[in-house]
Amino acid sequence: MAEQQNNFAHKRKINLQITTPRGVKFKEEADMIIMRCIDGDLGVLAGHAPVSTVLGDGILRIFNNGVEKKLAVFGGIAEIKDRAVNIFSTIAQRPEEIDLERAERDAREAEAILLEQSEEVQVHSLRVSLRRSLVRIEVSLHLEEEKFTEDDEEDEES
Repeated sequence: MAEQQNNFAHKRKINLQITTPRGVKFKEEADMIIMRCIDGDLGVLAGHAPVSTVLGDGILRIFNNGVEKKLAVFGGIAEIKDRAVNIFSTIAQRPEEIDLERAERDAREAEAILLEQSEEVQVHSLRVSLRRSLVRIEVSLHLEEEKFTEDDEEDEES
């Protein structure tokens, strides 16, 4: 009976894989994933209808066995099929990969320039820079809340 329950729980997991131009960046099973798409957040559970979506700049939240992990993901696409989520992005960062001081400095500089109300194109570019800095800050601060396991690092090297 316990084995059947284990198999049932395993079948309800989502296989998440994040690929960047350098190869597979992150691979893990999860209970739920929430990603930032260009038109809002999208939550995914096992058995989700197949869909492809364009990702925006934001925080990828991964829930597994009551633990939440956060990654900074900047653009890309996500393909969702039943129990699999494949994300293809040029930038995906774990908390420990983020230079918090640099992100905070970039955010301050972008905010200061925005206050000057520069040209519209520059303002848009700076808003993107500010958003990315704030995402990095939040994900970096999550490092203290949840350490990634050594298994995650081994998967990244594969």
